[in-house]
Amino acid sequence: MAEKTLQAWYSCPGKDDDVIISSRGRLTRNLADFTFPSKLSQDDNQRVTSLIYDASSFNQNYYYVDVNNLSKANLRLLKDKAILSENCSALLLSGEESFCRINESDHLKIVEYSPGFDCKGVTERCYEKDSHFQEKLQFAASFELGYLTSRLRDLGSGLSVSIRIFIPSIVLSGHFKEISDFLTQKNCVLNQVYPSNSKHADFSEFIFDISSSNSFSGAELDQLAQIEAAGMYVLKTERKILAEFADNNPTVVLNFFRQSYAKAMNSLLLSYDEAVDLISCMKWGLSAKLIKGISHAQLNSMYFATKDGFLDYTCNSYAFEFEEDIKSDVDLKLKRLRAAVIQQTFEEIKNEKSVS
Repeated sequence: MAEKTLQAWYSCPGKDDDVIISSRGRLTRNLADFTFPSKLSQDDNQRVTSLIYDASSFNQNYYYVDVNNLSKANLRLLKDKAILSENCSALLLSGEESFCRINESDHLKIVEYSPGFDCKGVTERCYEKDSHFQEKLQFAASFELGYLTSRLRDLGSGLSVSIRIFIPSIVLSGHFKEISDFLTQKNCVLNQVYPSNSKHADFSEFIFDISSSNSFSGAELDQLAQIEAAGMYVLKTERKILAEFADNNPTVVLNFFRQSYAKAMNSLLLSYDEAVDLISCMKWGLSAKLIKGISHAQLNSMYFATKDGFLDYTCNSYAFEFEEDIKSDVDLKLKRLRAAVIQQTFEEIKNEKSVS
């Protein structure tokens, strides 16, 4: 039998991943008869953890991680993978796309990720695991309020579905307010992922998270439908505007790509902010059919692979020869390695168009 090759979820192709980078589902639950984690005694914290761990036996792939026993390097790596967050005391890991946080702001958070547009998939997987936990655990709930949570916005179903979107055409063409107003009407929240203070068009500024504003407005299916409708509207709008913008502004679009590509291939040191800008500009060039030789899945994975935690792990796991003047500076070594990773990924990119 051939050996199974494990591939991180964020490096896999997903539906509509030119615009919708990823989808996330999260279910928040608290055990009955225990206070929220911020008020738990050490003994009760351990008791809650033990109860959840015992109830997780339905999934043989889960393995338990005590956050207090992790090294700084592993802590940073798990945070870079969007697995670990602040104040989480333990994890149940079934994969980088499927895990549970224990005693964060709530006792249990079931989290599922998928590449591309897959709101229904991540939601169904969350509820599948929730149904197994429900067989052994009693969660705090009331008839009037639904599931009880530490944050008001999570009251009710406890469900939060979000998608990460890339919408440069919408922003550059001046249609952002129109999109923002539409999402507000759909009970959705829009948050910028990588704010930038740059005065030029920084493509990292065009990445946003869309999430439901709360978990108590309507049933779970209604909340899911809201996010799916919002994602579909944004997807169609971005593609439509891109086609018009690229046709009407070919020199501007080509200039963005060529400047970014030249910077990527000639830089010796790159910060993470610079890397996100370059990766995002390549995504726009690929969507505009200016380039070939790379996929959106490859580019989307680079948002993770160029973070400090990934690079630090790579640096410690393999022998690299750094220039004499930077080998004793950890920050410069990471910037040097980031530039090399970007260049290795971009080396197959081919420019498809020229200015006519």
